[in-house]
Amino acid sequence: MKKLIYGMMAAFLFVALSACRPGYAAQAEWRAADYNFSTPRFVLLTETKFAYEGYDVSGRNKFNRFPYAADKIPDMLRNKLQGLSRHRLVDMDYVVRQIKADPAVTEPLDPLAPGYSALLQRELGKHVDLVLYLDVRDYGWFYEWHEAYMKTESYTERISYKRKHADGTESEGWTDVPRTRVVYVPAGYYVSDCAELAIRLYDAKAGRDVWKYTDSRNRKSPPISNGYDPSGPESMMKRIFDEAFKRMPLAQ
Repeated sequence: MKKLIYGMMAAFLFVALSACRPGYAAQAEWRAADYNFSTPRFVLLTETKFAYEGYDVSGRNKFNRFPYAADKIPDMLRNKLQGLSRHRLVDMDYVVRQIKADPAVTEPLDPLAPGYSALLQRELGKHVDLVLYLDVRDYGWFYEWHEAYMKTESYTERISYKRKHADGTESEGWTDVPRTRVVYVPAGYYVSDCAELAIRLYDAKAGRDVWKYTDSRNRKSPPISNGYDPSGPESMMKRIFDEAFKRMPLAQ
């Protein structure tokens, strides 16, 4: 029943932002200039949404999701929310209890009843000030297939030398000489660590967004363990959380 309630709430409250693409990395932030972020007290936390959108997995390309993301992301969020000491963080159970206790609400609070979502939306602003949405777009490894090819690379070779000077003396030593060589690259995968997060704050009383932040990061993964770096996407997601909560108006 609880999952059904959360799912129906997300259906009418969630608004998706644009998804990232391979090789794209950027931060974007928007803030409503007319909203006073010193006034809200009650903040509703919704369940994290996992989308995994935007990757070209046609042909041999593939995307592997980061394992245990459903556990790790809430842990990262809880760690950051500890800094929001001026606000009371509540969940959907709290909202439902408040609505049930309101004698002015005469409709049945039944998830299966017609108009249930509209009832929740109508009453939400009476009990919370802001709703915090967390949307994980990408979190894992993108494997981009490439055929075999030849490439030219530069390198430095250290060689010894011996010189005889005009005055008859000799000198010897070592020197670095720039070289180039043609290298055969076998067919295989380029592996990229991927992480993207979208956060938004929704004014439950006015029915509008007041702050949005997206951060998308994509980098080539170190070629270890056949291209699998178990810490890469997680380290990037942690940095995304760090930056997001530096900018979030509630944390300032």
